[in-house]
Amino acid sequence: MRIDAHVHFTPPELRAKLDAFADHEPYWGLLLNPPEGKSIQGWASAERMIDDMDVAGIDKVVLVGEYFYHHDNCVVRNNQALDLIRRFPDRVIALATIQPLAGEKGLDELQRCLDGGMVGVGELNPYAQGHRMDDPHFLRLVEACITAGVPLNLHVSEEIGGYYLGKSTTPLRHYYELACKFPELKLILAHWGGGLFFYEIMPRVRKQLANVWYDTAASPLLYPTKRIFKQALEAVDWRKILYGSDYPLLIYPRKMTEPDMRPLPRAIDKLGLAEDVYAGIMGGNAEELFKGERRKEKGKRGAQGLLEIGNRKLKIDLGMSVAMVAQVWPETREVFGRYGIPWRDETVPSWEPIRQAAVAKGLGVAAQEGLLEDLLREIEG
Repeated sequence: MRIDAHVHFTPPELRAKLDAFADHEPYWGLLLNPPEGKSIQGWASAERMIDDMDVAGIDKVVLVGEYFYHHDNCVVRNNQALDLIRRFPDRVIALATIQPLAGEKGLDELQRCLDGGMVGVGELNPYAQGHRMDDPHFLRLVEACITAGVPLNLHVSEEIGGYYLGKSTTPLRHYYELACKFPELKLILAHWGGGLFFYEIMPRVRKQLANVWYDTAASPLLYPTKRIFKQALEAVDWRKILYGSDYPLLIYPRKMTEPDMRPLPRAIDKLGLAEDVYAGIMGGNAEELFKGERRKEKGKRGAQGLLEIGNRKLKIDLGMSVAMVAQVWPETREVFGRYGIPWRDETVPSWEPIRQAAVAKGLGVAAQEGLLEDLLREIEG
């Protein structure tokens, strides 16, 4: 069974509406139609996608969503995905696109999607969707995924190197902390997890990230195939690697002019992987992940500064993490503030351009131009 665990649906008719689309979804509008440079976005109808699967020998695809900023756009996209899994039940499975900040509406949308046959949530991007990883709305969505026993797929970027379209500023440690805080969550970190898997060479980290999977989406744009697989297989259990292409993205931009599912599998075929490793990465791991269900008892907040985990009761002490205490007991944040102790983890990478920072806040073209005018006015005095 060959499964591509990371595929987007970008029908050709969307291409003719990019300007209007960018006004409704500035971040994805920037990705699909960059103002400078040539886009590597490919376009494919559902029928073209199925034909490309047949040619490449792909049995099934996992349709991942776009991390939309607005709830209504998530609903539209989910309707498209529900239609596709009804039309191609043996070829397409899908994850739900959810805007966590939609609160109850987002949770209701998740339930609707699961009832309709979807098998998880993603691809989400906290940075592009305007929330932190410790936002209560996002954590409620995490809890909902745990309760339903379904995976959550998050977009991840490496922290070093230069800027490219779609590079997210969320630090790797935030994904790591999410996995540690919710070990019962089945977490998929896209794009090799931004390199987080390298740290699994440390025994403690490998144990902490036991419920984390990594997909290979867009891999050739970032890493030489032979070297990244060699490093990954030394650092992480091969059963946690999911083949994903990011189709219909043109992941070999110097060679590809149209969407094509064949190039990356061909490159992987040349690696000479052991039969069981190859079969797992190319589909077996995804097949197992999306049909399984694993749950563990969760910790819960208690009174008088107690955190109950199973049969253990932990009380606040000075050896505890500031961030953890502030998350479990929000009332402590004001106390930390009075003592000048920061409890939030913020970062602004040097490579991020103003345009991306703006669209990540939901600012359309007109608002971006207004921002630029205000900046220039301030500089010019």
